[in-house]
Amino acid sequence: MSGRISSLALALLLAGCQPLPHPFEDDRPAPRAPIVSLLDTTSVAVAPVAGLGPEASEQLAGAMADALQGLDVLASAQSASRGSVSLRGTAHAAGAGVSIDWQLVDPKGQSVGQATGSAPVGLDAVNRGDAGALSALASAAAPALAKLLQDDMPPPGKPMPSFREVVVLPVAGAPGDGRDALKLAMSAALTLAKLTVLPEQGKGDTLSVSGTVKIDRPQNGQQHIAITWALLQADGSQLGVVSQENAVPQGSLDRHWGEVANLVAEAATPGILALIQKAEQVRSGS
Repeated sequence: MSGRISSLALALLLAGCQPLPHPFEDDRPAPRAPIVSLLDTTSVAVAPVAGLGPEASEQLAGAMADALQGLDVLASAQSASRGSVSLRGTAHAAGAGVSIDWQLVDPKGQSVGQATGSAPVGLDAVNRGDAGALSALASAAAPALAKLLQDDMPPPGKPMPSFREVVVLPVAGAPGDGRDALKLAMSAALTLAKLTVLPEQGKGDTLSVSGTVKIDRPQNGQQHIAITWALLQADGSQLGVVSQENAVPQGSLDRHWGEVANLVAEAATPGILALIQKAEQVRSGS
């Protein structure tokens, strides 16, 4: 079984600050659009973020609550109701920046969603309570968390369907920061698709998404790039492959992938979901 997505619009993003190419821009909500309607008007209680100093952990929780409120999510870092969903974060250094792993937990303590947000800010700046650093970290994950809180979020306590837990492996062969940038982007895209992205290989039916990048030698100022995403079972056997390819300006991905990594992940996600669905059908005999 396999899926294929071709002719990715990478080159358009590399030319500078241009609008996102179709089909992506039509999927973006308008500014301040009420895109979130919480289940049964459940509120979100943002806990102090682990891995930071006491003051910074509370300040970042407040910044996240503000960011979620800006997306019309009922969130607070000061209070919680009996039925509140808790949002817990853990901070850690990630290269030259800081990354926060966020987890949504229902009142029974069951995980109902995860997201990771990273920003090129210093850990010392975060611990100092620098407003810009706190805002950048909150804004990096708020849209993904808001998406998880839409009406179609699994009800609290309901287990995820089979084959819905995945691990995203570091991407092999990617130049520049692509190894980690593509992994983070794919993790975010799959989280938005209602999969549970685990930090490491679990037990049983946990699947893995393994990415590989190949870039040809430059020709006439261009380089052909091919990206392959393989869906693997826990025993390492391959369930299928999603392939992407395009020509990009020579050397344009040698350092930072930026928004290109997000577009790559968004484009590949439907193919990966199709492979997962096919695997579920095969296992159930349908």
